[in-house]
Amino acid sequence: MRFSAKGEYGVLAVFELAQHSAETPLQARTISKNQRIPLRFLEQVLSGLRKAGLVESVRGAQGGYVLSKIPSEIRVSDVLEAIEGPITPASRVSGNDDRHNPHDTLSGYDILKPVWEEVKTAVTGVLDSVTIQDLCERKKEKDQQKILMYHI
Repeated sequence: MRFSAKGEYGVLAVFELAQHSAETPLQARTISKNQRIPLRFLEQVLSGLRKAGLVESVRGAQGGYVLSKIPSEIRVSDVLEAIEGPITPASRVSGNDDRHNPHDTLSGYDILKPVWEEVKTAVTGVLDSVTIQDLCERKKEKDQQKILMYHI
Protein backbone atom coordinates (compact mmCIF):
# COMPACT_ATOMS: atom_id res chain seq x y z
CA MET A 1 0.00 0.00 0.00
CA ARG A 2 1.42 3.32 -1.05
CA PHE A 3 0.11 6.83 -0.88
CA SER A 4 1.49 9.44 -3.22
CA ALA A 5 2.84 12.84 -2.25
CA LYS A 6 -0.43 14.21 -3.61
CA GLY A 7 -2.41 12.29 -0.97
CA GLU A 8 -0.12 13.45 1.82
CA TYR A 9 -0.32 17.03 0.57
CA GLY A 10 -4.11 16.74 0.62
CA VAL A 11 -4.08 15.76 4.28
CA LEU A 12 -1.63 18.58 5.08
CA ALA A 13 -3.77 21.14 3.23
CA VAL A 14 -6.93 20.13 5.09
CA PHE A 15 -4.95 20.12 8.34
CA GLU A 16 -3.74 23.68 7.64
CA LEU A 17 -7.29 24.84 6.90
CA ALA A 18 -8.51 23.23 10.13
CA GLN A 19 -6.00 25.22 12.16
CA HIS A 20 -7.14 28.47 10.57
CA SER A 21 -10.22 30.45 11.53
CA ALA A 22 -13.28 29.09 9.71
CA GLU A 23 -14.65 32.59 9.08
CA THR A 24 -11.85 33.81 6.83
CA PRO A 25 -10.62 31.93 3.78
CA LEU A 26 -7.00 30.85 3.57
CA GLN A 27 -5.21 31.50 0.30
CA ALA A 28 -3.46 28.65 -1.49
CA ARG A 29 -0.22 30.65 -1.36
CA THR A 30 -0.38 30.69 2.46
CA ILE A 31 -1.14 26.96 2.69
CA SER A 32 1.73 26.30 0.28
CA LYS A 33 4.16 28.33 2.36
CA ASN A 34 3.07 26.99 5.77
CA GLN A 35 3.06 23.32 4.75
CA ARG A 36 5.90 23.51 2.21
CA ILE A 37 3.77 22.25 -0.66
CA PRO A 38 4.60 23.39 -4.21
CA LEU A 39 1.87 25.89 -5.16
CA ARG A 40 1.01 24.40 -8.57
CA PHE A 41 0.74 20.95 -7.05
CA LEU A 42 -1.36 22.30 -4.18
CA GLU A 43 -3.81 23.89 -6.60
CA GLN A 44 -4.44 20.47 -8.16
CA VAL A 45 -4.90 18.94 -4.71
CA LEU A 46 -7.33 21.68 -3.64
CA SER A 47 -9.32 21.16 -6.83
CA GLY A 48 -9.74 17.48 -5.97
CA LEU A 49 -10.72 18.30 -2.39
CA ARG A 50 -13.27 20.83 -3.65
CA LYS A 51 -14.80 18.30 -6.05
CA ALA A 52 -15.07 15.82 -3.16
CA GLY A 53 -16.92 18.42 -1.08
CA LEU A 54 -14.26 18.68 1.62
CA VAL A 55 -13.28 22.30 0.94
CA GLU A 56 -14.99 25.30 -0.59
CA SER A 57 -13.35 28.05 -2.59
CA VAL A 58 -14.21 31.68 -1.95
CA ARG A 59 -13.67 34.18 -4.77
CA GLY A 60 -12.43 37.72 -4.44
CA ALA A 61 -9.44 39.68 -3.20
CA GLN A 62 -9.75 38.13 0.24
CA GLY A 63 -10.75 34.77 -1.19
CA GLY A 64 -9.20 31.41 -0.67
CA TYR A 65 -10.31 28.09 0.80
CA VAL A 66 -12.32 27.00 3.83
CA LEU A 67 -13.36 23.59 5.08
CA SER A 68 -16.85 22.45 4.07
CA LYS A 69 -17.25 20.51 7.32
CA ILE A 70 -15.95 20.82 10.84
CA PRO A 71 -12.58 19.08 11.36
CA SER A 72 -14.06 16.39 13.60
CA GLU A 73 -16.26 15.26 10.69
CA ILE A 74 -13.40 14.85 8.21
CA ARG A 75 -11.50 11.58 8.43
CA VAL A 76 -8.00 11.13 7.03
CA SER A 77 -9.47 8.37 4.85
CA ASP A 78 -11.94 10.88 3.35
CA VAL A 79 -9.10 13.13 2.25
CA LEU A 80 -6.95 10.30 0.89
CA GLU A 81 -9.86 8.81 -1.04
CA ALA A 82 -10.69 12.22 -2.51
CA ILE A 83 -7.14 12.50 -3.83
CA GLU A 84 -6.00 8.91 -4.39
CA GLY A 85 -9.25 7.08 -5.07
CA PRO A 86 -10.31 3.92 -3.20
CA ILE A 87 -7.82 2.64 -0.65
CA THR A 88 -6.61 -0.78 -1.76
CA PRO A 89 -3.33 -2.57 -1.14
CA ALA A 90 -1.27 -3.51 -4.14
CA SER A 91 -1.17 -7.30 -4.04
CA ARG A 92 1.76 -7.47 -6.42
CA VAL A 93 4.76 -5.26 -6.98
CA SER A 94 3.87 -4.84 -10.64
CA GLY A 95 0.24 -4.12 -9.83
CA ASN A 96 -0.81 -6.42 -12.69
CA ASP A 97 -2.97 -9.26 -11.40
CA ASP A 98 -4.17 -10.32 -14.85
CA ARG A 99 -1.67 -13.16 -15.05
CA HIS A 100 -3.15 -14.86 -11.99
CA ASN A 101 -5.83 -17.42 -12.48
CA PRO A 102 -8.01 -17.27 -9.34
CA HIS A 103 -8.50 -21.04 -9.62
CA ASP A 104 -4.76 -21.74 -9.71
CA THR A 105 -3.91 -23.05 -6.25
CA LEU A 106 -0.32 -23.85 -7.20
CA SER A 107 0.72 -20.19 -7.33
CA GLY A 108 -0.35 -19.47 -3.77
CA TYR A 109 -2.51 -16.57 -4.90
CA ASP A 110 -5.51 -18.02 -3.10
CA ILE A 111 -3.41 -18.00 0.10
CA LEU A 112 -2.21 -14.40 -0.27
CA LYS A 113 -5.49 -12.79 -1.28
CA PRO A 114 -6.98 -12.98 2.25
CA VAL A 115 -3.77 -11.46 3.65
CA TRP A 116 -4.15 -8.44 1.36
CA GLU A 117 -7.77 -8.11 2.45
CA GLU A 118 -6.66 -8.12 6.10
CA VAL A 119 -4.09 -5.43 5.32
CA LYS A 120 -6.74 -3.33 3.63
CA THR A 121 -9.10 -3.74 6.60
CA ALA A 122 -6.39 -2.77 9.10
CA VAL A 123 -5.19 0.28 7.17
CA THR A 124 -8.70 1.46 6.42
CA GLY A 125 -9.60 1.05 10.10
CA VAL A 126 -6.76 3.33 11.18
CA LEU A 127 -7.43 5.94 8.51
CA ASP A 128 -11.16 5.90 9.30
CA SER A 129 -10.51 6.37 13.02
CA VAL A 130 -8.31 9.47 12.73
CA THR A 131 -10.02 12.80 12.04
CA ILE A 132 -8.49 16.11 11.08
CA GLN A 133 -9.51 17.33 14.55
CA ASP A 134 -7.40 14.52 16.04
CA LEU A 135 -4.41 15.79 14.06
CA CYS A 136 -5.02 19.34 15.33
CA GLU A 137 -5.12 18.07 18.92
CA ARG A 138 -1.92 16.09 18.39
CA LYS A 139 -0.22 19.27 17.15
CA LYS A 140 -1.43 21.23 20.19
CA GLU A 141 -0.03 18.56 22.50
CA LYS A 142 3.27 18.57 20.66
CA ASP A 143 3.43 22.38 20.80
CA GLN A 144 2.74 22.26 24.55
CA GLN A 145 5.59 19.82 25.03
CA LYS A 146 7.93 22.20 23.19
CA ILE A 147 6.88 25.06 25.47
CA LEU A 148 7.48 22.98 28.59
CA MET A 149 10.91 21.85 27.39
CA TYR A 150 13.66 24.27 28.12
CA HIS A 151 17.39 23.84 28.33
CA ILE A 152 19.85 25.40 30.70
